[in-house]
Amino acid sequence: MNLCRPDNRKSCAACCGLYNVADGTRSALTQKLGARTALFAAAERSVKALIKYEDRVRELENGAPLDPAIHVCKFTGFLDEERRIVGCLLHPLSPGNGGVDFRGLCYYGSVACKSFFCPAWDEIDRCHREILAATIDDWHLYGLVVTDVSFVRSVFGLLEESLGHPLDGGVLFSSRARGILAEIVSWKNDWPLRGSTSVRQSLYYARDAAGTGVNDTAPHVETILESLRFTFGIQGEMAGAEEFIVREASRFADSYRGVVYNNI
Repeated sequence: MNLCRPDNRKSCAACCGLYNVADGTRSALTQKLGARTALFAAAERSVKALIKYEDRVRELENGAPLDPAIHVCKFTGFLDEERRIVGCLLHPLSPGNGGVDFRGLCYYGSVACKSFFCPAWDEIDRCHREILAATIDDWHLYGLVVTDVSFVRSVFGLLEESLGHPLDGGVLFSSRARGILAEIVSWKNDWPLRGSTSVRQSLYYARDAAGTGVNDTAPHVETILESLRFTFGIQGEMAGAEEFIVREASRFADSYRGVVYNNI
């Protein structure tokens, strides 16, 4: 499975600095990517014209990144008319490029873009990757979740601890537990205790750029909370958060077991 683009319903462009902005909400990023895509479509495919395009996008957006060490690529946009697939507008397969690779014009260069794979490719269990791909159909949420290795590991770890055994995809997708899992992973965008913040950060930036991140040896609930604090830029405690997470995990386990027991 291609983790960056597992199907034609969503993709991930977090490595392009997509969420490294003050307003990383879906609505704000949709507007920004839509404007870029339209400008790029109208641009001549020449070095001079594409540099001019980048300068124009920089003028229009005019915003400082949350993490100055992470470049926010101005060549990230929508690759399909339905606005489901986000990715590199300079890629040879992107609309209008005629098979020509323009990625040498980007900040990191063509070689880096061709060879980079985020930690999720190696560090998330294959079964869990497939479950996530089958559960999430939105590019915005998918990118936030799949790049946060610690969050993914701890969510599945907590759920499997609640069950007492590994998840079975066949059971999961034939039960209401699937919907509960979808609610749980959507915390990366709609965490009830996030407040009014528009920040939506992708945690692997902290891991790679600064060498810091959540504690992988911490209990699952604590790790999930650390990931959510980073995602939304939350400082301090969140009253009732631990109890809420444990309660949702128990609700998931009850729904999952219900299918198993009914099939015995």
